[in-house]
Formats: sequence, C-alpha cells, structure tokens
Amino acid sequence: MQYVDDPEVLLLVLGLLVAPMLFAFPAQHYWRKRILPQKKHREYRKMVAGVLNHGHPLELFRPSLDKAARRKGLTIEEQGRIESDILYPMRLLHFLLLPSMILWPILSVVAVFLILPLLPLLRLTEWVLIDKGGLTGIVRTIKRFTEWQLIGVPKLDRGAHGGDAWIKGLHRMPTTVFLGLFAYLVVHYLHLPDRLALALAAGIYLILACLAIITSVAIDSALAFADNAKRRLLPLEAIMQDLLTSVVGVGLLLLLTRQVFLTLTNPGEGLHEPVLFAISMMVVIYTCTIVAALIEWAANRRSGHIRGVFHEQIIALEKPELYSYTRDRDGSLSLRFICSLREFVDNDHSFPEQSREANIRFEDLMALPSLVEEGVITLPPEKPKRNSEH
Repeated sequence: MQYVDDPEVLLLVLGLLVAPMLFAFPAQHYWRKRILPQKKHREYRKMVAGVLNHGHPLELFRPSLDKAARRKGLTIEEQGRIESDILYPMRLLHFLLLPSMILWPILSVVAVFLILPLLPLLRLTEWVLIDKGGLTGIVRTIKRFTEWQLIGVPKLDRGAHGGDAWIKGLHRMPTTVFLGLFAYLVVHYLHLPDRLALALAAGIYLILACLAIITSVAIDSALAFADNAKRRLLPLEAIMQDLLTSVVGVGLLLLLTRQVFLTLTNPGEGLHEPVLFAISMMVVIYTCTIVAALIEWAANRRSGHIRGVFHEQIIALEKPELYSYTRDRDGSLSLRFICSLREFVDNDHSFPEQSREANIRFEDLMALPSLVEEGVITLPPEKPKRNSEH
C-alpha cells in the first residue's frame, strides 16, 4: 500500500475539504445575529414558539401575533424572518453551500450541461409520480404493509408570514445537493474514465434529484400516518426526510471516507489524483447547489398543481380524516377528530366553526404553563373518540 509522501499534498487536500467549514461557522453565527438582534425579536420568537409547541397552526392566532408584533415595533418582514427560522431552521449544512453564490458565474459553465435536460426530466418525473398516480400507489402500498392509518394533521406553518419565502426552498436544498455528491462518489468508486464517470454521475443525480423534489413538494401537506401500536404520528414529509437523511447522510459519510482514503493511499491519474479529487468534490457540491436551486424554482412554480392532484387522489381513494394534535394544560398530548379531510379541503382549508380549533383564544394559549418550567411530563396521546354521527 502506497501513501502520498508529500506532506504539502496531504495538507492541500485536507485544506480543500475543511475550507467550507471555516466559512460556514461565521456565516451561521452572523445569521443568528441577524435574525434575533434585539430583545423584542427574541420575545416574539418565544411567543411564536409557544403557539407551535402546543401544536396549533400560526393561522389560528395570526391577528393576535400581528397585533403583538406591532406593539413591539416589528415589521412584517421581521416577523416572517423569525417565523421562517423556527419552521425551517438553517443548519450548518445550509451555510456550507453559500460559496456557490460567489462562484456561480464560473460554475454556471458546468451547470448548464445539467440544466439543459433538467426541465424535461422534471416534467417526466411529475407525469409518472403525480399524473399517473405513482406516488399515490407508493403511499397506499406502505399503508397496506404497515397497517398504519392515513390521516390529516394541519400543518403548523399555515398562516406564517413569508418575509423570507425562499427559506423554505433553501431548507431542503442540502439533501438535494448532497444527492449529487453521493452519485459522484458512487461512480468514482467504479474507476471509470473521467468523462464517462462525470456523465454517469450527472445522469444519476438528475434522476434522484427530480424524484426527491417532486415527492417532497407533493407530500408537503397535512397527510400523516398514524401508528396506533406505538402511539405516534409520522407525517409523510418527515418519513421522506428521515429516509433521505439516513441513506444519503450515512452513505455519503462512508463513501467520502472510503474514497478519500483510497485516493490518498492509491493515487491515480485524472480525478483519482488526490488534489484534483478534492477540487472535484468542491466543484460537484457547488455546481449541484446551482442545479438544486433551479430544481426548487421549477418545482415550486408547479407546486400548487402537484400538491393538489396528489391530495385529491389520496382523498378520493383513502378518505382520510383530519385530527388536531395538541398539548393540553396538564402537559398531555391529545389527538382530536375535527372533520373529514374532504370537508376541510372543500371548506377552503378552514376549520369548521363548531370545532375547538376555530374558537381557541390566544390569551388562553399564552396563559398555559411552560412544560419546562413546571416540570410536567408529556403523556402519549389517547386514542381519539369518534361520535357515531361523524
């Protein structure tokens, strides 16, 4: 086994791999300071977090939150930024991608070869998963094999201000981006000719990215699985995120460690030369960031259609019911029937006037004791009771 003898080469490779981290840490710190620069911002964040922690959508208390924000002198843009930061927090991985904003004029030359086939492939993926019911079939198959119940639970971001609307797309971009690095490392392991390896990795990435983004947009809804045996709720979007995180995250770490080790111990030519391999990984990450941003933009332009068709398919075939999943005064979690999801959608996504959700008061919610301060132990939700008339 031969190792790279030149210590300068080793330092250069390690420096290229670590450099993005050195940029990400101060960028994340700056972001935190920008989001919560003053006491009034921190107080408003605590107020919004209180609503969300008790399981209520922001929509229910939008007028009260806006009134409180006006008293504190906050603008709608500041409200939106704080609410977005709670709902779609920016992690360290997000800031690893920021150099692409500086390098995009150069990387666009490479990215254009991925962008050209992207839009038709994205439309083809939508046709298979949404128009032809492929994704609906997958959801029904999961339900049949697990015996989980498919229900609806109102999303907590309903009614949130869009001061920084792009944050939602940016929030899921790391997964889309690292799918590209994952595909590149898999192909790199095969020791193919450089041009063939890059072309194959690009093709695999585009397919995986289109599948991931169309699925993510479609299941960004109120639908969730209820695992009655374990007393837990599994939102469809959470299942998708957990699956991608485990497969891409763990797999990427193992592949990256293996390929860096093999490239250093058995250096070759082209992309298998240590320095070029480290540079190529940076180029792949930042190029995929540009492509992922375009994928998010293109998918979001059709998000209403994608989500609407998928929702209608599920409602027609499964007839799910809508439940609230909230925390009560004593700290227990309760799952309560509201109405059928069909009624909810037909009512322009509004709660029935007789429901508890439509009549809860903001003052009562803010008066609930903090579970941390009171030391209350949260209990598993009780099985919802249904009236025969429903």
